[in-house]
Amino acid sequence: MNTSTAASPIALMPHQQQIHDFLVDHPFAGAWLGVGAGKTLTTLSVLQTVRPMGHILVVAPVAIARSTWIDEIEKWGFPIRTKSLIVDENDRKLSKAKRLERFREVAIDPPTMYFINQELLTQPSQETKLLTPVPGAVPAPAISPEATAILGLLQAQGPLGRDELIDEYRALIIGSGNDRGPARAQIRAWIQELVKSALVTWGVYDCRSCAGGGCVQCRFGLVDQLLVQKVNGQDTIIWPFQTVIIDESQGFKSHDSRRFLALASVRPAMTRLIELTGTPSPNGLHDLWSQVYLLDQGRTLGQNVTAFRDRWFTPKMVPGTTIPAKWIPTASAEAEIHEAISHLVMSAQNTSLQLPALSIQDVNVTLPPDLLRAYKDFKRDLVLDIVQTYNGGDGKLTQSVESIVAVNQGVLASKLMQFASGTLYTADPDDPTTRGRYEVIHDKKIEMAEYLVRNNGGEPVLIAYHFKSDKEQLLTRLRKAGVDAQAFDGSRDMVRRWNAKEIPVMLLHPAAAGHGLNLQHGGSTMIWFTLPFSLEHYLQTNGRLFRTGQTKPVTIHRLIAKGTQDERMPSVLACKQQLQDDLIKAVSGDLNAEQALLAALEEEIREDLNDLWAAERV
Repeated sequence: MNTSTAASPIALMPHQQQIHDFLVDHPFAGAWLGVGAGKTLTTLSVLQTVRPMGHILVVAPVAIARSTWIDEIEKWGFPIRTKSLIVDENDRKLSKAKRLERFREVAIDPPTMYFINQELLTQPSQETKLLTPVPGAVPAPAISPEATAILGLLQAQGPLGRDELIDEYRALIIGSGNDRGPARAQIRAWIQELVKSALVTWGVYDCRSCAGGGCVQCRFGLVDQLLVQKVNGQDTIIWPFQTVIIDESQGFKSHDSRRFLALASVRPAMTRLIELTGTPSPNGLHDLWSQVYLLDQGRTLGQNVTAFRDRWFTPKMVPGTTIPAKWIPTASAEAEIHEAISHLVMSAQNTSLQLPALSIQDVNVTLPPDLLRAYKDFKRDLVLDIVQTYNGGDGKLTQSVESIVAVNQGVLASKLMQFASGTLYTADPDDPTTRGRYEVIHDKKIEMAEYLVRNNGGEPVLIAYHFKSDKEQLLTRLRKAGVDAQAFDGSRDMVRRWNAKEIPVMLLHPAAAGHGLNLQHGGSTMIWFTLPFSLEHYLQTNGRLFRTGQTKPVTIHRLIAKGTQDERMPSVLACKQQLQDDLIKAVSGDLNAEQALLAALEEEIREDLNDLWAAERV
């Protein structure tokens, strides 16, 4: 928990001031600011200006919710009481019990800014484990009489949780004249006696309160645990957060996701909602409906996604199916949607932000001819034979040939990404013991990554990876070469050590660490081991280094395996970038244009007044 007492003087840059003014004037609004352009600082300044009543809730990806906001509040000394619903004061992850306790404290806390990651807004119903008597089981003579009595109680009552069974047995003993009853630890030992003797077993059941429908006994997200009262005859969640900030609102782009539906259900109880993002759409205009719905509850783009689609999209069908694979915008959709949302969102195109030079370099990696032929055959035939070496029963090395089959184009795309990067997962989906198993196909990309690290003048390097196998191979290779490489664990301490240049090489996954982290003080070089299909992940991860506060030119190396689908990834990302740039530009507040328009209006007024003055004189 943190309570700041005095805010430092803050001079916002022109684009930040423009966003600030827009958010102050519009209680339900979005700000689309580029990566590193100061979304957090600008929003904190808005809160300082409007001074909202009651609690504030910040919903963000875990890395942002865990550290970025608290770091900025401490840095600038904002007078805001804070409490994390993710980690404790020592940045350790809260246990479920402690998290639920903090949820309950919301009702009695003084005005506080809370932080929670998107996944903890709501959670699916959790099954419960209950002790169940094994049908037909007969206690052996060696079973204690107490354990036998507990078994009889369980057979009479039906499946029970362990604590429930303990309470029932204690009540039975006390009711029979024993004043105190056995200790709980002793009863647990008797229950364990039954489990070891296979007289009872643990079974998995739906929640007994709601049969899996969802209630406070089986769903442990924030919205799930809030108080419910009858309002006009309907169960209504008591929402205690008048102000909500969604950082990286593209996390709510799915209209049928649990997190969107949970937030939409409490949206009427909010008095201010701010959405922040630098990447409002990683897959086109279709991503916007749910984000905009949270701002105006459907008044602009339609009350539901069906109305949105019917107005601006046509379905792209896959032959032989009835479900659209994609929604294609109509010819007029882009301009009309841009115009429709211009009163709800603003993107200040920043011309005053001074950043160092950015150099993006595609580094070619050449695969041996036989591997490239195998890659092309796999792409054509969807089948790849690999040789596996293992220890036989006699202790000798044995080789076998295993076929890897890509069952569809989606699986093939993932397998080709793995192949190009050097490893290939070989797990058998029908054999859980093989989960995570992979084979090393080549080490050409790792060789190049090591070369770039060694030739970076001793400066720290970030490496963005996609597959867990890539992370494991990179760590093994670099550490064997004497390089202290570490995988990012999400902690504030690791962010601090990186920015203090105490970590020579840090590996991070874009989905887990691509948002909000201020890593610009620790280095200026990044290596993309495998480029992602997601523009959001690509831009956000680049923005960990290329952002305000970076003092050195930033170099981003993209490893490209020649002859593989790596080669098409830069153009895929560039096309998505153009679509997003058009969207952001369409809702930008252009200061120069606005000033020119005001000047033109003033000139028109002046001419009208002159004409009026002349007419009156005549």
